Amino acid sequence: MRCFAPRSRSGRPKDPAKHDAIVAAAVHLFSQHPFDVVTMEAVATQARVSKMTVYSHFSDKESLFETIVSSISDRMVAAFAAEGREGLSLRDRLQATGVAFLSILLRPDVMGLSQMLPTALRGRQALTLRFYDAGPGRVKAALAGLIDDAAKQGEIAIDDPILAAEDLFSLWEGGLRAENGCGLIGPITDAMIAQRVRRGTGVFLRAYAPETPSPGKLIPSAAPAAPASGSTRIARSD
Repeated sequence: MRCFAPRSRSGRPKDPAKHDAIVAAAVHLFSQHPFDVVTMEAVATQARVSKMTVYSHFSDKESLFETIVSSISDRMVAAFAAEGREGLSLRDRLQATGVAFLSILLRPDVMGLSQMLPTALRGRQALTLRFYDAGPGRVKAALAGLIDDAAKQGEIAIDDPILAAEDLFSLWEGGLRAENGCGLIGPITDAMIAQRVRRGTGVFLRAYAPETPSPGKLIPSAAPAAPASGSTRIARSD
């Protein structure tokens, strides 16, 4: 069932500090516990506010979680902005974007949220689409737009910007998140992120490099025409 936020009431404006405290408390709880286990009462206790205060900011738990997903994706989408990178090469633009993106994606709290989400959303198609559109869908579309712009400038050759964005996401992340989640590696450092992004960007640019003919390359000539049917070979006389 679709949920709607209640109409705003007249009175004192909501306290931004309490709003931030509620969101921070929810991020902590959702990253540590399954979605169904976290309650609005628990969020209120963690944020040190009343349950009524939580409900004055968010109509339900789904709206609270959607706000968290949207705020994280806002920061990720901002990483794809071209502002301040106009003079950089495509390689440098993609590397700067990748480092900013992974630095958000691989934060412990964000990884905790992403690991919890599939189980929480199983069997809830409407809620799945709502959270996907607010988060991963927006992020993928933003990177696809950056890639499509580069293709239109002739910097790369792609067949589908969405699929190319998925390729680049995978090349950037590699196995970092899975290895960290399984305890095979320790905390993910800035150096590890930079190394993965450099390598992933290099592989991506080689895979999608525009085809340019080599200087002086000859076009193969057509094969000689086959003899007409019924033609006879003249025997050589000695």
